[in-house]
Parts: sequence; structure tokens; C-alpha cells
Amino acid sequence: MENTLRDIKPLISQSDYSLFLLAATVVFGLLLAFLLFRRVYAHTIKGCKINCEKYYFYKFSSINWENPKEASYLATRYGLILAKDRRRKELFLQLRENLDQYKYAKKKQKVDQDTLNYYNLYKQVCDESL
Repeated sequence: MENTLRDIKPLISQSDYSLFLLAATVVFGLLLAFLLFRRVYAHTIKGCKINCEKYYFYKFSSINWENPKEASYLATRYGLILAKDRRRKELFLQLRENLDQYKYAKKKQKVDQDTLNYYNLYKQVCDESL
């Protein structure tokens, strides 16, 4: 037996695409995640703005005026949320001036007709804009 070494064949050069496949997978995953996030955002957040405004209008229109102090706080809170455009802001400022006298009153006093007229006018304008 001869103990001679045999020559080893040279390595075969083979192209390696694993780095490119990894980069393509990451880019595809990020694109898919972005599209999914955009769809969920459009479905929940944008849809909620319209529904939330209707909800606040419902709460505003169902205020019970038996307790004027509590009712004036609620009307101010919901009215401020609903005041989006210039017309509603002006009407809300007029309503708020009339409501302030009931917020800080120590004695319960009945709500006057002028305040209720401003309340109904503001409610009507908000209803038309929704």
C-alpha cells in the first residue's frame, strides 16, 4: 500500500442568495405589517370619530334639566366637544355664558327660557352638521 496523498478537488463555487432572501422577506413583512396597520386604523380610529361625535350629540341632547348645576356642567362638557366649526363655536360661547350662572350658584334655581332656547338652537345646529 502506498501512503501517498491524493489531491483534494478544489471547492465548487456556488452563489449564496440567503442574504438577499432574508432582506426580501423582511421588506415584504414590513410592507404587509404596514398595510395591515393602515387597514385596522382606517376601520377603527377613523370610523370612531363619526360615531363618537354622534355619541356625544346623543349625550348632549339627553341632558336632564331637573338639576341645573349638573346639567350645565354636562352641557358645557359635551357642547365643547361638539364645537368643531366656526358657527358652532360662536353658538357654544353664547350658550356657555348663560350656563355659567348655574354652575356656580349655591342655591338651585330653575333654568330660564333664554338658556333653554340657546341650548335647543345649539342642539339643532349640531344635529344639522352631523
